[in-house]
Amino acid sequence: MSTIASRKISRTLSTLAVAALSVLGSSAMAEEELKPAARQWGIYAGGNIGVGAAQWDCDVACDRARLSGKVFGGKRLTPGLAAEINYMVFGGMNRSYGTPRADSVLAERRSVRALTAGINWEVELLEGFVNQIRLGWAFKRVDDDQALAGGAERSVRDYRQAPYVGVGLAMNITRDIRLLQSFDYIIDGKDSLYLFSVGASAEF
Repeated sequence: MSTIASRKISRTLSTLAVAALSVLGSSAMAEEELKPAARQWGIYAGGNIGVGAAQWDCDVACDRARLSGKVFGGKRLTPGLAAEINYMVFGGMNRSYGTPRADSVLAERRSVRALTAGINWEVELLEGFVNQIRLGWAFKRVDDDQALAGGAERSVRDYRQAPYVGVGLAMNITRDIRLLQSFDYIIDGKDSLYLFSVGASAEF
């Protein structure tokens, strides 16, 4: 009798052990499925559009802000740090003078292209929201269409370099898609440029 009871107890314990292992196994599999898949390359790209502004002095008349934008891409070095490049396009901005400048310029229309290289440091603020801080160096191409005293016109192209900083806020829509709000600043004295923009990025 005791032998039969022992067998029943043994079978019951075996059944409970199998059930427990099944539950643990299912839980582990579910947890594994919920984990985001590791990004294969850690590469991201995106684009922003917004308002670009020039930090220049006005004389008779000028406009400092124009529709502008940027495209960018980066490679993650760590989960919170990436090497990044930006290509910025600033729309044409006009300025005119009451009296000719020393170089005979009466009015000008300036457009700027800038390539920046640097780092993007990200800090998670809340779940789904990330703060971005950018530091780097900007290479500018400045195209200036000038109207001269006496009615002549000329086009001048100049290349300049300057430090670059940026800050932004990213909101995760999915694991790989983000909405972005950014402020970028190329620090170049009276030729400094700002870009306030919104956009999106995707990570691969």
